[in-house]
Amino acid sequence: MDHSGHDMGGMSMGMSMSDMPSMTSMMVSMLWNWTTIDACFLSRSWHIKTKAMFAGSIVGVFFLCMLIEGIRRLAREYDRQIMRANRSEKGRVAPPTFVQHIVRTLAYGVQFTGAFLVMLLGMYFNVPMLMAIFFGHTFGYLAFGRDTCGDALVDSGCAC
Repeated sequence: MDHSGHDMGGMSMGMSMSDMPSMTSMMVSMLWNWTTIDACFLSRSWHIKTKAMFAGSIVGVFFLCMLIEGIRRLAREYDRQIMRANRSEKGRVAPPTFVQHIVRTLAYGVQFTGAFLVMLLGMYFNVPMLMAIFFGHTFGYLAFGRDTCGDALVDSGCAC
């Protein structure tokens, strides 16, 4: 079908390279990679331009993973506090109040969002980033996961 007779009101569908904004190269690979400079994570604004930016990203992701484990610990501690406060004389535990459940839900939402972002970062298959994720969660569990085994767990009932 011939559209040569249609007037586009002065609009040009083509764009020359001189019309395009300046773009730098960004590397996004879905295969195992060791890319440091020009790596791009999650958005165009997270474009690694220097080794220092890459190192800062790795350290930041490491601490984000530790923070996720810390939030999990806080949520478990809060559950234990609720159980102690809501235990009746007969040993039964009443369900959390609406406000208590809202706090628990917010803690869950924060931890889920952080874990989801970390999962998306892992999908870039950048080996240093994956190592930061693995070690961040491992050291986070080392720092915050000790309460998951022992008498304190049995006495608390573990969760609501």
